[in-house]
Order: sequence, then structure tokens, then C-alpha cells
Amino acid sequence: MGDRYDLIVVGSGAAGLSAALTASVHGARTLVVEKSAAIGGTTAMSGGCIWIPGHHHMARLGLRDSREAALDYIRAASPAGWHNTEEPLWAAFVDHAPEMLKFVETHSPARFDPNRDPDPYAELPGGMEYGRNVSPAPIRIARLGPWRGKIRAPTSDIPISYGEIVDTFLYAHPKKGMFRLLPRLIWRRLTGARVRGQALTIGLLKGCLDHGVTVWTECPALRLLTQDGRVTGLKVARHTQTKTLAASRGVVLASGGFDWDADMMAEHFPGPVEWTASPRCNTGDGQRMAAAIGTRMDHMDQALVMGATPVNYEGHLHGQPAADYFLPHSMIVNRHGRRFVNEKQMNIGLAFAQMDPDSGTPAHLPAWRIYDSQFARKYPHAMPNKSVAGNRFQADTLAGLAGQIDVDARGLVETARRFSGFARAGIDADFGRGASIWDRNRGGDPDNQPNPTLGSIEQPPFYAMPFKASFLATKGGARTNQRAEVLNHDGAPIPGLYAAGNVMANPFGSKGVGAGTTLGPCLTWGYIAALNAVGAAP
Repeated sequence: MGDRYDLIVVGSGAAGLSAALTASVHGARTLVVEKSAAIGGTTAMSGGCIWIPGHHHMARLGLRDSREAALDYIRAASPAGWHNTEEPLWAAFVDHAPEMLKFVETHSPARFDPNRDPDPYAELPGGMEYGRNVSPAPIRIARLGPWRGKIRAPTSDIPISYGEIVDTFLYAHPKKGMFRLLPRLIWRRLTGARVRGQALTIGLLKGCLDHGVTVWTECPALRLLTQDGRVTGLKVARHTQTKTLAASRGVVLASGGFDWDADMMAEHFPGPVEWTASPRCNTGDGQRMAAAIGTRMDHMDQALVMGATPVNYEGHLHGQPAADYFLPHSMIVNRHGRRFVNEKQMNIGLAFAQMDPDSGTPAHLPAWRIYDSQFARKYPHAMPNKSVAGNRFQADTLAGLAGQIDVDARGLVETARRFSGFARAGIDADFGRGASIWDRNRGGDPDNQPNPTLGSIEQPPFYAMPFKASFLATKGGARTNQRAEVLNHDGAPIPGLYAAGNVMANPFGSKGVGAGTTLGPCLTWGYIAALNAVGAAP
């Protein structure tokens, strides 16, 4: 074989960099191979919110958490029956996530601040009104030296952290929030400080580089190498050549989802998909490599589906997570003109994943966001972008709007009338929008009463924007055990192969138990994978 390493990590998002940092700190000669020219993957484009139960920063908020409470909450919030397969992985996550956060802060310049985001199902057993979420603190990109130009750009470069967005209700009142944060924003611009997912990526990468990790960009992984059933290395493409790499301790797959692979998406997520919010390099390379050596694949129909607004990113239309549909004077309807979901809930994508039993196609798609002139007047920044074809429709009557978007006119008129009545009463009798701790404390407009998330839809002109299935990340892939070891079809570990992040069969699936249950498990499973790969697990 050619180049020799102890551990090779495929992918440079949170999972991959966490694994590389952990392995290198424990003395392993570690290589990270990244397919694209940019470091950070989906992580760098993200809001950077991280769900970690029982973390040490809770003390700053005067809060306490427990292993039992966290597991009770995960069990209660997860889909029925998932405990039969995922309980060992949930326990491993809860046990290792707090120590992972301490480890990252000890061995890298990444720092974390708690925010006041509630658990989305805080009313369930073990749920908390706030405290389990942290956000990466701002960090100067200049700390990376010659690597500073390698960090993947976000879809929005406004230097405001996730916690600041939540705490200032920035979606509802951007001018007020920006004015309040102006001194910080000026300072960050002057110092080159980055926030959100970029800050997390910078901190992790700096830690990796400081501990001797080798990082190769523009280096796609081609296939896993095996000998006598053990993964022994990796074939990659580098500088127009194919290289064979040996890995004495194994390979960690951390290459993300398959959200930009048309064939895999068509197989597992039938129906229209638009405005995907992850990098275009997320084409399921890790899933295919794992499957090729006999890995058991699972949860391939799970994904983080969201509402998005189209933005130009790297010369293409991408999705940027949107908040317009849970502001007052807005609602979401299906082709019948009827609401079918609490627009304010975190896991809104679950409603769009529901299939019609007769046709096998999405039951509620196509769907539409509906607004009126009150929304346009109060929240002009959140109005659909007219420059994107087919993104915004307008009419003087709801019936006229229905005709433009091929929605049942009678249904839309009746739904708007009913919704407006709920708004005046402050109670959504159909779907409970604004009733939960999550609804009341995250987003919405606190100046809007009696319910910060409800507002009538009755003043012309009326507007519509398509609400299509928009993906932040798929969550299916290689089945693993609680040690992050990849399993074969018989359920036995494949020696030398580990998986972390969205390339694994994510134990939380589509129904996230917190706003940061993508990044939290990514970081933690990278940490777990590396500990076991290098023999440092207790």
C-alpha cells in the first residue's frame, strides 16, 4: 500500500472533524479526506445549534439535567417502536455528548454558549423549557492562517449567532434586532469573526491542525479496501491520480447525506424536491461505499425536511431555512385549500412525508404558504422573492389566488375565514399553533397578541408561495451499534469500519428531539467512533 495512517476520516463536517480531533489527541496519525475544495460540509452552512443534554454550561443558567430525564424525553418524543432498535444508541449519545463537548473545548479553540431554545416537546416527560441547546461562540477566521480561505461559505453572511437570532426574535423584527446587536456586528466585521456553523467548523479544524491531523481537500473517496473481512484502507482520487491509503485502525465514514443524488432521492423520497440546503457534494458516496462491502443500510427514508426560501449559492439556487410560515398572518394549505399541520412545529417536515395510501405519493403536496397584506406590511423582509420564477403569486381575492395556484377556491376561502377566527380568539382549535412551550418561546412575533404566532388572513392583496419538500440533510445510511461500528447484514460489526453523522442510520431520524439534533449527534458519534477506533474508549 501507499500512504499509511492509523485512522482515515471521510468528510470534514462536524462528525468528521470531531472524529479526527479525538483520534489525533489520543495519538493516532489521522487523515481527513474531503471531496470538495471547501471544509465544513453541511455543518458550515448550518445555523450551528447543537442539542446536548446534561452539558456543563447548564450551570451558567442555573439548570440541572440528568441522564434519566434526557432518556425519558428522547423515548417520549421519538416515533413509536423506535426504542426497540435505537435505545442502545440513545443511551450512548446521552452518556458521551456532555464529555464530547468538554473534550472539544479542551482541545480546540471552539467555545459554546447556551441559548434559551426550548425542547420542541418540552411538555413530555423529561422535556426542558430551555438549556439543552448550545451555539458556537464567534471565532476569528484568521486563526486558521493559510487555511482561512478553505472554509465553506454560509448561505447568509450576516454575523449573528443562532442564540442571538432566537433571543432577539430576529425573524419578526430584524431592524430592532440588528440595532440591538449592532456593536457586536461591527466588531465581528472588523475582526473577521465568524458565527453559526462556520464558527464550529473553524474551531474544530484549528484543533485538528494543531494536533497534527492531515487534511486533503478535492480528494473524493472511491471505495473501501478490505482484507479477510476487515476494512484496511481507502482508495481516493487525488491530483488526477488514484491513491491507495492504508489505515491500521480503520476508516470513519462521515461524508454526510445523499440529498443531491437524484437516483437515491427518487427511490427513498418520491415527489418534488426543491431548494435543498446542503452542499452539492452530498451525493451519498459513503452510503454507496458501505453498501458495496455488505453493510446493512437503514433509515433511508429519514431526513430533515423543512421550509426553505430560495437563495443563490455558488451560482445555483439553494434552500435557506425559512421562518416566514410561522409568523402571524400566514398559513400553509394543500391542494384542497385546507390546513393540515401546525405550521409552527419544529418537525413540520413529517407532515410532508406522509404518503397517500392509494397513490403512494405525498399526501399534502403540492402545498402553499398563504399570506395577506398585513403580513406584507409587518414583515416585508419575509415576503417571497419575486425574482425567482414561480415563487410568488398575488391576487385581490382568495378565490382569484386559488385559481392561479390550482387550489380549491372554496376550501381556501373557508380555511382563511376559520383561521382568522382562531387568530382573533388566540386559540388554534384545529392544530394548536401557539399553544406549546416551543411555539410560544421560539419565533413568532411577541408584539402580536393574543397569540404571537396567529394573525388573520383577510386583508387584500393575498399572496402565495409554493411549499415544497426542502431538505437540509438525509439521515439514512450504514447501520451502527452503540460503539459507532458499522454492522453487516447479520448484525455483526465490520472490523475497521465506523460511521458518524448523516452517513449513518441516524438514531433520531426525521423527528428531531431538539433544534440541534443533527449537529449534536454528528459531533458525538464522531467522538464515539474515534474513541473506539483508537482503543481509547473506557
